[in-house]
Amino acid sequence: MKMHIKIQSFRRTIPIALCVGLTLIVWQPKTAASGKAAAAIALVNAASYDVTVAPGSIAALFGSNMTAQAAASASTLPLPTSLAGLTVKINGIVAPLFFASASQINLQVPGGVSIGSATVEVFNAGGVTPIATGTSSVADSAPGVFTVDVSGHNQASALNSDFSYNAAFDRFPGSRPEASGNFVTIYATGIGATNPTVADGQGAPSPTFALATSPTTVIIGGAQAQVLFSGLAPGYVGLWQINAVLPVSLPTSLATPLRIELRTRQSVETTLAVANKNEFGNATGTIVSALTGAPIIGAGVTLQATPGATLRTATTDALGHFTVSVIAPGGYNVAASATGYLTATQGVTISGGVNETLSPIALTAPLATGEYRVMVTWQSVTPTLDLDLHLTGPTSGGARYHVWWNGETDASSPVTARLDRDDLSGAGPETITFTPLQASTYRLSVHNYSDRDASGSIRLAGSKPIVRVFRGSQQVAVLMGPSGGGTLWKLFELTGNQLTVVNQLSDELEPSNIKISY
Repeated sequence: MKMHIKIQSFRRTIPIALCVGLTLIVWQPKTAASGKAAAAIALVNAASYDVTVAPGSIAALFGSNMTAQAAASASTLPLPTSLAGLTVKINGIVAPLFFASASQINLQVPGGVSIGSATVEVFNAGGVTPIATGTSSVADSAPGVFTVDVSGHNQASALNSDFSYNAAFDRFPGSRPEASGNFVTIYATGIGATNPTVADGQGAPSPTFALATSPTTVIIGGAQAQVLFSGLAPGYVGLWQINAVLPVSLPTSLATPLRIELRTRQSVETTLAVANKNEFGNATGTIVSALTGAPIIGAGVTLQATPGATLRTATTDALGHFTVSVIAPGGYNVAASATGYLTATQGVTISGGVNETLSPIALTAPLATGEYRVMVTWQSVTPTLDLDLHLTGPTSGGARYHVWWNGETDASSPVTARLDRDDLSGAGPETITFTPLQASTYRLSVHNYSDRDASGSIRLAGSKPIVRVFRGSQQVAVLMGPSGGGTLWKLFELTGNQLTVVNQLSDELEPSNIKISY
């Protein structure tokens, strides 16, 4: 049965298909391999099923009718030395146990076992006569990479640099290939001696890591990879963690060969999913509140090429940031949503080798029927760019009111138009909410206040501004900034519920004149 655990790595909790709690997966014995069926019991590397194990490594012992008790799993550290009424000794040293059943025992090879041929004995707890015996080969290292299908030779159990699963797109929730040049975290066993030494059955230490005592070589796609870390995974027993950088030159392949070498011994070949960084792009951005500008934590973001196509997903962090990595070039629809907010959408074009930074995506709570909310965001630039949102609309006396930073409402009673937020940080959102009268015309625009006296300035267009228009319970329009020069971006006119896009740039020196010039 394949299960999941949370592996503690560099103080971060990350999931990997490897084991559950302290109990390793129950591997299926491969009776055709290495003559194991002929032995009373067989002890093998738990990751690769190779017949050689290393001191301190994770191993699987296969037998039959070893206990009449129900299968049992360890639940605490240090690991127990008796489970399901069974104990195991290797060269007379009692082994810590992860799991025990009638046909299989998962254990840690004691660190004090000598190199060479070792005697393996299974006892009833408290017994002095073994109920099953066998031999095993012990080496100073026995690299074996865990695999997601527990075959020992296919897709490695590995995480990408953002802690997503390394595998084909969506083989597992959120899984993807990693881009060449980024690092992956590979999980294995058989590291042998470490510095410092870790007591049998105990979790590896942190922040003083138990490191390999000899150089670790990682070969990916035939090229040697830079190894950033090689040691025991903090908090876990016998689990070897290797952080390695994918060579930049690797071609895209969902089955890129992987080998680990330590002290002249090599692992069985497994695979990694790799995407050449020049063939795929990334998308990053921030989700914020339209009214406060505060980041929205835990917002969901999806990218989809066409309706019905596979979704790529991300969730915002504590700063409202998100990243979707390794995206095939092309056009995508981006959708952002969060509890209590309306969904915002827009288009984005992804190019190979390019990290596409989206302007902040502002979300709003549902509005009253017939109520509009307009917001503009843009990318931070240096020097800081102050963009202001402007609304002009009809007054009861036949003139036009002007809602902007120097006139924050329409001055009517009750107020039907207001400036909700005047941004001072340089990326938005600037937000205006209004309820239009039927058959009246309203005009929205964005003014580059910072460069108001620089006719033809391209900084407004260069900041990639985006305007979203919501009415009631849905987004009704998205406008992307036009190219060219100008300090005033004329957005649209609204008459009744008919929105007419203008989307033109011109120049305006004095923001108070906008209600006259537009």
